[in-house]
Amino acid sequence: MGKKTRDYWNPLFGSIKPRKVSFLTPPATRRLLTQPCLDFPLDYTQDTLDEIVRLTAGQPYLVQLIGQNLVAQFNHQVFEAGQDPNRPIAMADLQAVIQSPEFFQDGGAYFTGIWRQAEDSSLAGQPEILFQLCQRDLSVSELVEATGLAHQQVEAALATLISHDVIHATAAGRYAFTVELMRRWVQRRLRRILGKKMP
Repeated sequence: MGKKTRDYWNPLFGSIKPRKVSFLTPPATRRLLTQPCLDFPLDYTQDTLDEIVRLTAGQPYLVQLIGQNLVAQFNHQVFEAGQDPNRPIAMADLQAVIQSPEFFQDGGAYFTGIWRQAEDSSLAGQPEILFQLCQRDLSVSELVEATGLAHQQVEAALATLISHDVIHATAAGRYAFTVELMRRWVQRRLRRILGKKMP
């Protein structure tokens, strides 16, 4: 039975062409949040929308996760805590969502998926590079010095991370995380590791 199943799936997916799912543009991100359906009744302050764009870079899963959590939090505040239903979703609401312990757990599918891809890659050095970049933007030569990897290893790892939209080259010739929330997740991971090593 197992062999038949494998034989069935192989031709089924053999003709499928992989497509890269891109990030949402800033206008599309704002539209998804403010108009996820017809007659969506909630409003956002402009600075809150701008911050969501900055934090997610338009990564669709994270935009949806933040939007879902903001709506759930708003409903709780209005229907259970008796707050004003006519107020817009504001920066304080966003900060409460992304600073809650549950947020990075709820986003685990994205965050751990990116991390495992870096860990399991045949190109060594990706986790080490991400640990360095979660602290500050760095150039190739700075990454070579900080990680102890060979120049060619760093360049190969950077190329892979860029191709997966994990990092990008800045105008200043350095490398930085594409998604700010991913940077924060890696930073939290680094702190946990360093904390375990501390006496």
